[in-house]
Amino acid sequence: MATISQTEINISLAFPKAGVTFAIRCGTPDGGSNGHPSFNLTALDSSGSRVLSFTEETSPQLADWISGYSRWLRRANVTASFDENGITGTFTGGLTPEQTLLGIRDACDMIRQRFDPYEESILA
Repeated sequence: MATISQTEINISLAFPKAGVTFAIRCGTPDGGSNGHPSFNLTALDSSGSRVLSFTEETSPQLADWISGYSRWLRRANVTASFDENGITGTFTGGLTPEQTLLGIRDACDMIRQRFDPYEESILA
């Protein structure tokens, strides 16, 4: 008997010293994307009151990081693209819920490795 799975996960990864919080949202799309879970990443200031753009004017570190990270997500089974508002993508088809969770874990771990070491705000 086939199983039916849905994914709805929201994660906030805060890095107060760096002045940034990453919001990750993964969900099963309605229609589109062949039913593969989606992946979305945006950034907010550490107070959570202002959405940040991934531009040099906002933060050279964010602008530099986003392109490499969106390519790296392939290792977490996410095909992604980015613009100044964030990253959007979809998980590879045929993954079990557990494999999707592992991809999310890896995606979060890579963010933590990059932004945990900052001792001061990266915002311009």
